[in-house]
Amino acid sequence: MNSAIVVFLNDVEKFLRAARELDRELSLEELHEALQRMENGQASGIDGLPAEFYKAFWAVIGQDVLDVLRDSIRRGELPLSCRRAVLTLLTKKGDLTHLKNWRPVSLLCTDYKLLSKALASRLTKVMERLIHQDQTYCVPDRSIFDNVYLIRDILDVSRLLGLKTGLIFLDQEKAFDRVEHEYLWKVLKAFGFNPGFVAMIRVLYCEIESVLKVNGGLCAPFRVYRGIRQGCSLSGMLYSLAIEPLLNKLRSFLSGFNIPHANASVYLSAYADDLVVMINTQEDVNVLTAILNDFQILSSAKVNWTKSEAILVGEWGGGPPSLPGGLAWKRGGFKYLGVYGCLSF
Repeated sequence: MNSAIVVFLNDVEKFLRAARELDRELSLEELHEALQRMENGQASGIDGLPAEFYKAFWAVIGQDVLDVLRDSIRRGELPLSCRRAVLTLLTKKGDLTHLKNWRPVSLLCTDYKLLSKALASRLTKVMERLIHQDQTYCVPDRSIFDNVYLIRDILDVSRLLGLKTGLIFLDQEKAFDRVEHEYLWKVLKAFGFNPGFVAMIRVLYCEIESVLKVNGGLCAPFRVYRGIRQGCSLSGMLYSLAIEPLLNKLRSFLSGFNIPHANASVYLSAYADDLVVMINTQEDVNVLTAILNDFQILSSAKVNWTKSEAILVGEWGGGPPSLPGGLAWKRGGFKYLGVYGCLSF
């Protein structure tokens, strides 16, 4: 499995510049800045100490917090209260007797959040150089509207010029919760992050546990071996990094939507796990299926074909490509990132 992951990641472009800045020792100033950016009135973790407590007594406890976190990074393990999250359930929609219609929310301790927020401030500065422009999630100066406008423009160009293409809107089941930690560490290494910075991130996921809050009480703790933690300031960026190798493979092997008179192609549009792939031929579908299968095996991701959609654009004289997972082409209305669209041709 490890060698298969390495092969899958072999064309990820390494990032080497600014590495020294990323893995420098944690500072008191970073923690204080992270604390000041925390909102008041948020639920606390298992120790019951909210951000307001740290803000009120920072002059007294700040250095001690720094010393504990530095020591934890050196040892590779946080204190138990930092490692243990409280899981509470919020309702989604549908039949509430089905577990999938409940959304778990992790309540993390403030000192854990301080470390993750400080590291997130470092990582934010380099995300734009790591992530391709067709992925907009948690990358500075990119917006979800970029994705919406891109799909709109592709539809408009196809309508005006009589072009054909297929859009597959992929739904990934519990995308953040399914990321394998070992896969994530190999992705960070493939990008060229120095071991020092990777170690700081790894300590946030070493020997972590969760306890489920039910009817006001806490159940016995259980170990967590995969998933990117909600409430962790790094979570969005870590997910964008984790899925980037998949997107990179798709860019390399799909034929894409060729932009007229521009000598350029668009292969996909991604906002976190909300992924739209451009399809032109049966070979594109076969390539997409093969790459997704590899990615699912290596990262524990899972495509939910029953919730995915396939939109057909333009006229396909010989018939459109066949689709996997029981997916069927359709025309007409669709919904993407909360925005409704409609095909009139």
